[in-house]
Amino acid sequence: MAFALKTFGETRLIGPDGQLAAFPDKGLLAIIFLAFRPSGRISRVELAAFLWGDDEDSASKSLGNLRQLISRIRIRQRELKTTLLQIEASDVVLCRDALTFDFSEVQRGDWPDPVRRLETFMKVATGHFLADVGTSSEAGQLWLLERRDFWLAEYASALEDAVSVLSRNNSEIIKSAAARLIELDPYSDVAHQVLMRVYAKDRRLSQARLIYDRYKQQLWSDLNTRPSEDMLRFARLLFNNEGRTSIIGLGSILEPGDAPAPEPIPATRPKLPRLLLLPPKRPEEPHSWAPISGLIEDVTIGLCRVKTLAIVAPHTARRIAGMAGDEIDLLKQFDVSYLLETRLHERNGEAAFYATLVHVDSDEVLWSERFRGHPDDLPDTYGELVARIVQETADSVERLELAKVRTTSKPTAYQNYLLGQHSLSVADLPGIRRARKFFRAALHDAPQYASAIAGLARTEHLEWLLMARGDEELLLSAENHARDAIRIGADDANGYHQLGVAKLYQGQFFESMEAFMEAENRAPSHADLIADHADTLVHAADPILALEKIKRAIELNPLCPDLYWWTAAGANYCLEEYGEAIACIGRMADQANAGRLAAAAYAMLGDQRSARREMRRTLAIYPEFTVDDWLAKVPIREKWKQDMLRDGMRKAGFK
Repeated sequence: MAFALKTFGETRLIGPDGQLAAFPDKGLLAIIFLAFRPSGRISRVELAAFLWGDDEDSASKSLGNLRQLISRIRIRQRELKTTLLQIEASDVVLCRDALTFDFSEVQRGDWPDPVRRLETFMKVATGHFLADVGTSSEAGQLWLLERRDFWLAEYASALEDAVSVLSRNNSEIIKSAAARLIELDPYSDVAHQVLMRVYAKDRRLSQARLIYDRYKQQLWSDLNTRPSEDMLRFARLLFNNEGRTSIIGLGSILEPGDAPAPEPIPATRPKLPRLLLLPPKRPEEPHSWAPISGLIEDVTIGLCRVKTLAIVAPHTARRIAGMAGDEIDLLKQFDVSYLLETRLHERNGEAAFYATLVHVDSDEVLWSERFRGHPDDLPDTYGELVARIVQETADSVERLELAKVRTTSKPTAYQNYLLGQHSLSVADLPGIRRARKFFRAALHDAPQYASAIAGLARTEHLEWLLMARGDEELLLSAENHARDAIRIGADDANGYHQLGVAKLYQGQFFESMEAFMEAENRAPSHADLIADHADTLVHAADPILALEKIKRAIELNPLCPDLYWWTAAGANYCLEEYGEAIACIGRMADQANAGRLAAAAYAMLGDQRSARREMRRTLAIYPEFTVDDWLAKVPIREKWKQDMLRDGMRKAGFK
């Protein structure tokens, strides 16, 4: 029986007995290099140059290295009782009959079923071709790059062939293969187009848009470039024909002129209070200005992400600051409701940065704080300082706007939205349904208010959770509302956030993580969003990344809701850090909902007394709880995590 050489991902030689067989790394590279030469033969001089280089200074050294390598190969081949490389006086020859190669399984040939070839590619291509192999010669490096590009192109070709026969029966295979290719080649037009086609075939154009938007942003952030003309044309044709069914192949997509005209979007939007951020006067010492200028810019960016405020553009703010005349009259002239003044004061080498929020109509100071320290010291607390100013400003404005509701006969769409957000601060069923009423009232006056639509989605998925997952229609409605919010406000993180949550509880982990990545691109410091993303990663069995994200969320929101600590406990449990999981649950104000997890963690630590106590407490609240019924409803991607939870809860005494 022949030896087998695995070339994708980790390079390894497998013996006839199926066990790993040690062999010199350079020897394996020589074997693979010769496998692509029709003759399977190479001179010693050429092989030495390929492996170590051929410049004048290193030629003799390369030949010396080759002689040592050949000696080790001969010894190892005798130990393995085989001949993989035949060593001649001037040449080295590959013994093809002694070896099989994994790449031979996916080479072009007579494949009657293109999906079968794609499945084989997925099985074989677990990583890049020779991902762990390197060579010090320029010729070797170029050959490795060329071969890796070749196999990525072959994978893409197999994917294109398979999508030509796309159907309901093979769509999941094709989708998984496209996702694998994106892991290997994040900038693959083919893989992204195929994913978009699959979702379009399923009439899920919002998901196709999400994939396209993410790809476009990744190209810009990583490579400072835009999608290719081919990709732009593909996306234009795909999205200009929403609602049509024949959008699987490029040839079957209608021309742009044939597309139905998009429905006009009503111009109704809620009128948000406008805030002007007034930068401090530039100090005489230039070194003091650089960190303050950056701080003002980052505070402005942070405030722009707050969906309950409209921010006056920095250029206009500077122009207003330089205008002569009464300041209050100027602010009212430009419809400014709130003024955030900043000031830098330096004396005797000491400095202080002041921030003051003023309500323009009443000239009332809503919030003011002094941050001590020289600007050069700001980086030590920079992120905290930016987050503090943004949070205090947003909270102060929302409190005042909510207080105005008591004095008005009919709240505005904006005020109804704030009332809805406020009602969700306590996540019980009456609060959730009250919030939904306020969000609907906001949408009655402003039908295209994306944040209110996303708020509806949140009430629906929260009600689904509280009702013990009894109504699947709630999840479908939450998904539809999230997609509407994305369609109306593509730059708003809220729609993507709620789509990610809905997809999680539908058990569609890939789509959920895609949506959360899109949301985080738009709001990288949104604590609740990051916490929900961490929860998705726990369910998707990536506890290490989940723990990183939930720690970040807690840093941003130190007085956080219980859900943050519950998510942290779940991540620690998956990492077998049972003591840490219990400690996280101990930080929750109401630990009742996490009783199942606490009982399982105590049981895994061998503390049966505490495990039984938590088990009894849980059954007092949920008397009909059973482990298998619960695990059947909770979306968990990997069986090993289900087994860990089942094992812990069984040991705790749950049925």
